[in-house]
Amino acid sequence: TELKVSFFLSFLVNRVTCALCDMVCTSVSSLKAHIRFRHCDERPFHCHLCDSGFKNTYDLHKHVETHNDSDAYSCDVEGCGFTSRTLRTLRQHYKRV
Repeated sequence: TELKVSFFLSFLVNRVTCALCDMVCTSVSSLKAHIRFRHCDERPFHCHLCDSGFKNTYDLHKHVETHNDSDAYSCDVEGCGFTSRTLRTLRQHYKRV
């Protein structure tokens, strides 16, 4: 319980609020990340196959998978036949089915 109280007090003391939306962050660095991803339109990561830009490398990587000409991922459930260009879409399929 001491750890919980310590964390709670630390959170109360180390609160930083976004001036643009009143989001409460626990550090200045997390506030900077929040502002960059939620309030800035800067997209420094560009696709080499089209003109699309992204805020981070993860989103760029997900996008590049969509340029795949063939459906690289397929459902292994017998008789399903579902295919997709991205692993993420296949995972969403598994959750739905």
